[in-house]
Amino acid sequence: MMGVSQMRKKIICLVFLTLLIIPLMLILARTDEINQYFKRGVEYTNQEKYDKAIKEFTQVITNDKDYANAYLGLGIVYVHKKMNREAIELLKKAIELDPKENMAYFMLARVYEKLEEDKNAIQLWEKFLTLKPEEKYVQMAEKHLKRLRAKK
Repeated sequence: MMGVSQMRKKIICLVFLTLLIIPLMLILARTDEINQYFKRGVEYTNQEKYDKAIKEFTQVITNDKDYANAYLGLGIVYVHKKMNREAIELLKKAIELDPKENMAYFMLARVYEKLEEDKNAIQLWEKFLTLKPEEKYVQMAEKHLKRLRAKK
């Protein structure tokens, strides 16, 4: 038979474990909810439902200010809506939060090209290439760099 002391230790241990598990479960549920907002934002972007995408990405950022891909997604939406200045700020934030996210550099370089800010575009294309992107993107970046450098 188990003594009273051993029983107390087991109960204390169970209570302690429960107190640890419940917050972890809440965090995981919240993370899943945020990921669902992000996923819907991507889906709406792909469907060209940009206003709905904006709402979803904004919801992600409201819940997690450090979710770099939400800033990237929102920046991409603003590029599609031809809101380039707003896109710049969002893409810069994505880079600040995740300096290795090569798509943020790619999109930001494209925006600067559209705005004919060639110096900024060149710097970003060069940085993009240092991040070892997929080959198809390397070729595109090199093509853009060549054209921009020829303009000088």
